[in-house]
Amino acid sequence: MASTLAVLALAACSSDHDPGEFGQRGSTTTTSSTVPASSVPASSGAPGSTTSSDSTSTTGAGATSTTAAGATTTAAAAPGTVRGTAVAGAAGAVEPGGPPYAQTDPFSEAVRLADGTCVGWADSRGGSTAGLAVGSPVAVLDPTSSALLGSGTITASRWEDPSGGGNQWTCFFDFSADVANAPAEVLIKVGELQPWTARPDPADPTRKVASVSTDAAIGQIASCPALPTPTTTGPPAATAEPTTTAAPTSTVAAGPPVTGWNAIGQYWSVGIDSLCAAGLPVTALARPCREPNQGSEYITAVVDSNHSTVRYTNGAAIPAGTQLTVVVATGRPCD
Repeated sequence: MASTLAVLALAACSSDHDPGEFGQRGSTTTTSSTVPASSVPASSGAPGSTTSSDSTSTTGAGATSTTAAGATTTAAAAPGTVRGTAVAGAAGAVEPGGPPYAQTDPFSEAVRLADGTCVGWADSRGGSTAGLAVGSPVAVLDPTSSALLGSGTITASRWEDPSGGGNQWTCFFDFSADVANAPAEVLIKVGELQPWTARPDPADPTRKVASVSTDAAIGQIASCPALPTPTTTGPPAATAEPTTTAAPTSTVAAGPPVTGWNAIGQYWSVGIDSLCAAGLPVTALARPCREPNQGSEYITAVVDSNHSTVRYTNGAAIPAGTQLTVVVATGRPCD
């Protein structure tokens, strides 16, 4: 693993940029910590959120029944039918009814409702997801030409906590569409929202999974200082546009180690705010796939941007001025 971690500039909230070092299972890392991870609660739910005391997913009333943590009972797709799920991150308390959704985190991709269902909303600061709801039309598009391949609807929605008690709330929107000879990878477009890539579900290749995409940007968090604008010292190389840039030089003065932060297990906006408010410079977001016990848009690791083998547990003493990369899982499940 390279000693310098490449930086992703203003990564999209549920994009498919997957640095391999964060998306692979079984990789070894060096952890630096003075406070055990278990000593800091990993709860990101606002007051009123519910939690689960066992190892299975927590599901709202009336949601689709589960047979195992994160596994739902579904019918097999008929020939010429594309079925799948769009996955969205959610944070904040359960809302009792319609808008305004005052108890939902302003960066949440979807809203959890008291009846166990989810809906998109117009007020997400990462970009509107209004229209993402049961009954909404779904267009299935060719991933290369964007030509219409077929159409259908959102058939059901539910919210769960894949972490089994960590309040990593995630919304699942099931869809079904009539498509003849659909390719393995397609685009799905819900209403007037931007299309999302849908790929075969590793747990059930007969179904597809799409990650709802909004914008996660460090600059949107008020407690985070503005990132320096990269400068160019020579003509750009005649290659494809890179997805990474070098981390800017830290301007934070040396001082005592920083402790008391709580980011791992938190929704991305909440965790980044905790780091920046503690005076730690967050210089990048990394966006790997989601493991079965992780919620979409929740932080899975905090890493030294310049030494990718150095990872910190919640509350660990971090040298002042250390540039950090925050690893945030997308809705796309890992293979």
